[in-house]
Amino acid sequence: MQPNVIPFPATNAKILINTEDEASTPVYDKLIDEAAYLDKASKYQSSFDYTSYRNLELRYKDRPIHGGVVMKTVFRLANFHTTCQQCLYSFEIDTYGRGCIHDCAYCYAKAELTVHGMWNNPIPVPVNLNEIRKAFYTAFETEKKSKWADLLRQRIPLRIGSMSDSFMWMDQKYKVTQELLRILRHYNYPYIVFTRSDLIATEEYMNLLDPKLCSIQFSISSINEELVRKMEPGAPSSARRLKALQKLGEAGFWTTVRINPLFPIYPDGYFTDPSFHWEGEVPKFDYSSFEMVDAIADHKVPAILTGFGRFSRLSLNAIERSTGFNLRQMYRRNGDEKSWRDFHFSDREVRYYYEQLRNRAKAKNIQFTTCYIGNGEGHFWKDQDLWSNKKDCCNVKGRVASFKNDSRQVPFETRLKFTNHKDVKQTTSRLHEELGLHVANNIVSDCEGPKDIGL
Repeated sequence: MQPNVIPFPATNAKILINTEDEASTPVYDKLIDEAAYLDKASKYQSSFDYTSYRNLELRYKDRPIHGGVVMKTVFRLANFHTTCQQCLYSFEIDTYGRGCIHDCAYCYAKAELTVHGMWNNPIPVPVNLNEIRKAFYTAFETEKKSKWADLLRQRIPLRIGSMSDSFMWMDQKYKVTQELLRILRHYNYPYIVFTRSDLIATEEYMNLLDPKLCSIQFSISSINEELVRKMEPGAPSSARRLKALQKLGEAGFWTTVRINPLFPIYPDGYFTDPSFHWEGEVPKFDYSSFEMVDAIADHKVPAILTGFGRFSRLSLNAIERSTGFNLRQMYRRNGDEKSWRDFHFSDREVRYYYEQLRNRAKAKNIQFTTCYIGNGEGHFWKDQDLWSNKKDCCNVKGRVASFKNDSRQVPFETRLKFTNHKDVKQTTSRLHEELGLHVANNIVSDCEGPKDIGL
């Protein structure tokens, strides 16, 4: 009697198993049928092994994952929201959803999804890869209309990593991110990566990246490794991330450190309010620091982007549970808040932090920009004098050859087509005002560096 041996699949054909009581796999079966159609119709020939979906479906057959074993939402255009209508790179894609193994205490996605019982319950799940394949096939190999075809045909850069990290080490098992990178390279499509994972700097992944197509941004809010382990328990250390950045930079990729969120060091007003007073010892949170710039410079990272942290009550509670530090005490609540939900620092204090980081960056010949999201549109305009790249707050245009367009150019009425919140209003009269008009040298204004590593 021959053993029941299942050969590793060389194609996307269904696997036949010699057992009568094998559980059914309707999700996997549908994926395979769709993949077979795409393999015949598209010029992009995928060798992706879909059995990881099958194994996941079988694993949780008797204890279903809340929301299902596949994440259905793949693309998002987020800049309809009042907090980010000026964002240049809000055309988002995730390869995993409903959780993240990094499990950062302060994560806004964690705060939102935990309320609905959908965060790591029990694990992050892969997205439907076929939705990605179909979107690109329709946009670039047909003249058909589809939900995302127009944006894709404009080559609005995709932002990889929004509600989860697409480069979690679990991708070595599922390989959905790897396949996305192959698709992007095949269609010559621009993208920006947000990650905390050094997986992206392994040879396996670097071989799939293209420096003419992508910008890579690592989130590093602290180099205090003891606190990093508490705040970001599943993420690689900051030291590993910095080494990964150096490796990627030396390989020709345009890289950036995102100090975002930037955490307060002392209570609001400590640096800028002449009347600041605190009963007893002034609390200090040793997470973010101005000295981080030196460590970034030591690893030859050419650019820094920062955005001051604003946090919900859920996030502040999670930070206190993780670290034992009451971060809420650092924020003032005087009835003049920007948001009823989130805690913000005063604009004057935020500006002080930005200027300190920018001055240190300039001294180290590191380019600098800021992210305004969550802190009010005023910061988008008034902090542009700090930007090294006056055309782009993410500092990618002029650095990566394929970045010509952005999601900020999308008309507001078009943005509303991609959300269920049809009653959202345009909150600014300067939505499409050209950036950098009043600056003579709007690419690099205060430090040297490559103007376009993709040329």
